[in-house]
Amino acid sequence: MPKLSLILPVLDEENIIEKVVADIISILTKIPLDYEIILVENGSKDKTLEVIKKLEKKNRRIKVLITQKGYGSSVLKGLEAASGEYVSYMPSDGQIDNEILPVLYKEIQTGKYDLVKIKRSNRENLIRLIRSKVFNILARLIFPITVSDINGSPRIFKKDKLSILDLRYKDSFIDTEFAVKASLLNWKIQEIPMKNLERVGGKSTVSINTVFEFLHNLYNFRFSHELDSWKKKNLV
Repeated sequence: MPKLSLILPVLDEENIIEKVVADIISILTKIPLDYEIILVENGSKDKTLEVIKKLEKKNRRIKVLITQKGYGSSVLKGLEAASGEYVSYMPSDGQIDNEILPVLYKEIQTGKYDLVKIKRSNRENLIRLIRSKVFNILARLIFPITVSDINGSPRIFKKDKLSILDLRYKDSFIDTEFAVKASLLNWKIQEIPMKNLERVGGKSTVSINTVFEFLHNLYNFRFSHELDSWKKKNLV
């Protein structure tokens, strides 16, 4: 059984995914630890799937999965297949400073925290910065969220905590669902600052539709019976 399962949702990144994975491997090899990298393809229109299948054939530590389009769908698929004692997920767009991975792993190994994640100290542009701040503020007005950067990943936690989280959202709202449930469970959370790197490939999937999707999910999650049922089951 690997010590760490690292999950990367992959979408339209044929030109960068090979470099991203190579960089991650070089970092994880230095720790060192036994690991697996799970690449989850979710609706690419380019040759991403072909590229990551070649990576899988070359390296036994790499697994390729295919799921329906959606960031959350990819995360859920990867978490389901993960076999590591610890699990982590993060974007694969090349903006993550992979040097943060050993830092996160070292912190979670101390046993002081239930979750260790990054908080981004910058964004691609002013619009993304404003949008992110608005998303975070709205979510905190409705839910008792303790993290400062809801969508900040990579994040790492023990796999045995997955069952109590019972994550379900198949789009980017999965990070908000995660934050809400972790906060209600009074998880001890450590956030470590990380500066986003400049995007070198792939395309951002954030659009005006993302805004409406977030607001729709925020309303539904707050007023549906789903969260109440989860609370009755998991909170004493």
